[in-house]
Amino acid sequence: MKKIIIALSLTLLGGCVDMGRVGLHPETKIAYFDGHPYQVESCLTVAAQDRRLYLEQDDPLPTGEKRFNLVQDNETVAWVEMSKFSHHQTSATFYYDPKAPEISASVSAIIAACKTSL
Repeated sequence: MKKIIIALSLTLLGGCVDMGRVGLHPETKIAYFDGHPYQVESCLTVAAQDRRLYLEQDDPLPTGEKRFNLVQDNETVAWVEMSKFSHHQTSATFYYDPKAPEISASVSAIIAACKTSL
């Protein structure tokens, strides 16, 4: 009986989170940008739009870091966590499906574009 209750609870809790295409074991890329978090956020937004992606703000983490969903065709294809790294640097961590080479290429292109422009 306890196993049934636990399984039912896990099923209900698991249904509350939309993982999108990111999955349970995402690939990660970390990038450091020379700029304030607001500048980096603006750059990431423009660079994503250039690749037909949309950066959608999510609830912040308890530590105060900003979180975003990278959306393509109304589906979350990556998560982005952004925080101030030092006085003049901002870090961004991208999480995405390791079996999605097109998303990996888009994330790399977004990072490269913002490193160049900031």
